[in-house]
Amino acid sequence: MTVILHLPWPPSSNHANKIGRKSVFPSKEMKAFLAEADGLAYTQKPFRCIVGPFTYHLVLNREKRRHNSDGENRIKHCVDYAQRIGIIENDKLAEGGSWSWGECLHGAMLSIHPWSGGA
Repeated sequence: MTVILHLPWPPSSNHANKIGRKSVFPSKEMKAFLAEADGLAYTQKPFRCIVGPFTYHLVLNREKRRHNSDGENRIKHCVDYAQRIGIIENDKLAEGGSWSWGECLHGAMLSIHPWSGGA
């Protein structure tokens, strides 16, 4: 069974982390994304956990698109967030994924599908 997760506009991978002298820590954009995502996730509970391999599709809100927007840079944080809240066991179990610009309620919509092993 597919799980749908509505998310805020995800930060670009280029702006999600800051590098300090001795470590990497979340940027203010990433902290804001996580806080807003937690609020949205709370309104969508309960979730079903997908055990094992999965595929996903991320829809990015077309209204947020700018002339230099690179949608591919926004995938990682959405899939990582699904792992953070327990919808998937581990993002390394992804068998494949895709993304597109489209319509969604918030900044993004992630659909996660159990992988059956067939074509």
